[in-house]
Amino acid sequence: MKRIFALFLSFAVLFSCLSVTASAMFDPSPVYDVKAQSAYVVNTDTNIIVYEKDSQKQVSAGGLTKYMTIALLLTNYADQLDNTFQMPFAISDYVHGTDNADMRSNETFTYREAIYAMVTRNANEAAMGLAYSLSGGDLAGWVSQMNTLSQRIGTTNSTWTDACGLDSGNVTTAVDMYLILRYLMSFDAFVEISSAPTFTMPAKEKHAKSFVLLSQNVALNKTSGGKFYRSAMQGGMCDVMAYKNDNGNQSYVSWANKNGSTYLFCIMQSPDTCDDYGYANRRPALYETVHLIDWVFDSFSIQAALDTDLALAEIPVKYSSDTDTLQLYPDDNMMTLLPSSGDGSVTQKYFHLPDYVCAPIQQGDVVGTVELKLAGETIGVVNLVAGQDVNRNAVLFTVDKFQEFLHSLYLKVVIALSILSAAIYGLWLLLNAWHGRNAPKKIRRH
Repeated sequence: MKRIFALFLSFAVLFSCLSVTASAMFDPSPVYDVKAQSAYVVNTDTNIIVYEKDSQKQVSAGGLTKYMTIALLLTNYADQLDNTFQMPFAISDYVHGTDNADMRSNETFTYREAIYAMVTRNANEAAMGLAYSLSGGDLAGWVSQMNTLSQRIGTTNSTWTDACGLDSGNVTTAVDMYLILRYLMSFDAFVEISSAPTFTMPAKEKHAKSFVLLSQNVALNKTSGGKFYRSAMQGGMCDVMAYKNDNGNQSYVSWANKNGSTYLFCIMQSPDTCDDYGYANRRPALYETVHLIDWVFDSFSIQAALDTDLALAEIPVKYSSDTDTLQLYPDDNMMTLLPSSGDGSVTQKYFHLPDYVCAPIQQGDVVGTVELKLAGETIGVVNLVAGQDVNRNAVLFTVDKFQEFLHSLYLKVVIALSILSAAIYGLWLLLNAWHGRNAPKKIRRH
């Protein structure tokens, strides 16, 4: 029952986040030109897509596949993360040379420790060992569950073929990774684990002493992150380990928070050449991510697009001797994402109002709406309400209704029918009179 409730709660959180605008509203190119093949940046407070580039393009998932393994684990075992499993020897050949957390066969680990290993070190042995153990050796069955959950989350262009991402058949998109990360962020354990710049793995059967796992997300680490460090970074994962002696494209999926605003960054397939920080270990996708972090927090903030104390529109009033017009005010200040250098005036306002209103009116009555757009995209619709009470004048109302009756179709129909009835009656009288004069007279005999 706990698992079912956790899943229901997680989907409820997820689906509340999916009302996003159809396209991005801002372009970072004046500040930073994104080199990634595809990208998707969303402000989660407003669900506004801040930046988008070929976000539906299918690319290799690589190590990001582990996000789906973690999602499946948390969906079914979120309340059992301190349960243990034994690292199976059966996966050793598959992960040979990529066992990035040095988790050795026949050692005992908790589910939580395996998540730490996956998130911090992109550890293939953690993902495969956990999947093998929890599936009873049925890795194909585990992968099938990954694909089923992925579809339930809402992904439309992702396919998963193993638990860790070593298989080239694992493919995804920037939008799909956004949906998966939003789902994962509904689990407190994932948020906590992802924020750790390091993790100390306890001593194990083949490790006499504890050992430290240093997160590949160096943007979290103020001590060793160098130019990559950003205090706003909350967590993230790369699809591969950092490059040192080879090169290629990298992807990074992460999120950042500053001053109460949260953004998700899905940067897919950034070329090695875009990282010019000069470190031996190159991180092109993280390089682009931190530049986009700087851009969004320097450029935007959550602001009020409207002032509830400022009248936005005026509309004619009928049946009142007190006023001819009624001022309308927004009933909400519409907190939304706006350029930091601007204010609510940068939005375009489209009013949806009747031609007039009729007294009596009470202050606060909803009269219409105003639709707010930014860069051509709708960011919200707010009710417009009456700013004052307006009483009805009985004389004006009666005169207007009488005039309205005089010009009404009903009266016109009644008059037309009356004239027609009178004409028919007159014709009937004429016919009767004519027949009376021409009727043959009877001859009386005496």
